[in-house]
Amino acid sequence: MVNHNKKLIVFDTDGVIFRSQLLLRISNYTGILSYIRTLYLCFLFSINFINIRELLGRVYVMFRGLKEEDLWHVYHNMKQVKHVEETIRHIRDRGHCVVLISSGVPDFLMKHLSGRLKADCGYGIDVKMNNGVFTGEIGGSLSFHEGKVQVVEQLLKVNKLAWDDVIVVGDDRNNLDIMALAKASIGFNSNYPVRKKAKYLVDGNDLRKVLDCIIIEDDPDFVELSSSISREHSFSWMQEFRRKGVHFGAVLVPVFAGINFSITLNLLMAITVLFIFSELLRLNGVSIPVISLITRLCIRTREQRLFTIAPVTLSLGIIFSLLLFPKLIASVVIFIVAFSDSIATVIGRFYGRVKIPYNHGKSVEGSIAFLVAAFICSIFYLPLGIALIVSFVSCIIESLPIGFDNISIPLGTGLFLGLII
Repeated sequence: MVNHNKKLIVFDTDGVIFRSQLLLRISNYTGILSYIRTLYLCFLFSINFINIRELLGRVYVMFRGLKEEDLWHVYHNMKQVKHVEETIRHIRDRGHCVVLISSGVPDFLMKHLSGRLKADCGYGIDVKMNNGVFTGEIGGSLSFHEGKVQVVEQLLKVNKLAWDDVIVVGDDRNNLDIMALAKASIGFNSNYPVRKKAKYLVDGNDLRKVLDCIIIEDDPDFVELSSSISREHSFSWMQEFRRKGVHFGAVLVPVFAGINFSITLNLLMAITVLFIFSELLRLNGVSIPVISLITRLCIRTREQRLFTIAPVTLSLGIIFSLLLFPKLIASVVIFIVAFSDSIATVIGRFYGRVKIPYNHGKSVEGSIAFLVAAFICSIFYLPLGIALIVSFVSCIIESLPIGFDNISIPLGTGLFLGLII
């Protein structure tokens, strides 16, 4: 056992331990109309139109007449995120208390879940049964807005701890009250209200990722801290290379446009719209297969709380280039924004030391890398002298303090190139 000050680690269940919500699974079990209505009520709750008590009351009354064995059936078919037991065991081995709390799962199921996962305890809402049949009535403190605060405060008294000893892992706004009182909060695949306020954010399907956040809050020794920093640094390199790998993929657009311009353009527009929709879902803890995975692998840490705009501006820059410029110019500027900008970002991010006087967000080293790469891209299409001039102009545009250089580089370079050839 690691000798640290004991802490109370509180896990929400739906969306954190379970990959989905038990309420939605039960409603789907009872019929498609019940599922649609529950989905609608959950949406109203997510936008703060109804409170947790109203949500639970209106949903659970639809389950009247279900047998207890039906609830057990749905519960046993709930899929968990990866490495739940391993994560809980690791936390308990450090001497901490693990509590599972849910305002959507019946208490008898939470008790079973906490025992199965070897947590210290579990708490859920009370559901009324009559001879093994659900009456549609619910109760208990967790069916009310302030319920989680009350349950945690009781646990703090029993364990002789304070709110400064609490770490909360949650995903939706029903956890905001205890997150605000706790020492630290971890948003796990969280929706936007939690994403804005949580101290740490973790996205994905692996609960082990919360361990790094907990260790940081647990007075880590030098080995633990250096290991965590090493993983973060390694991940930062990998993020940037994956990110620029996707960026570099834009060099294929002129090739496909040459084969079928209309299909290529329509496909770019469709991908852009799909990505925007995916980002809006990501900010609310919902994933779209493939697209959300790529985003998680490429997104920078500071972008976890924000809409990732760079892929949209890149796509728009390419679309505008295809629509506004002749094939030759469009090919040159797309190659430059795809290849040169990627090289400049990587070199500037990891090796940039001398900042550009009029734009401290970029470095001289990155701009030199951009100039060289742009020249290499241009000489495939243009005479040597024109390629050098275009590369220099493009480099100047890239160095300017303009927010959306994925648009300004191809459009600015394309307009200049159109004037000189």
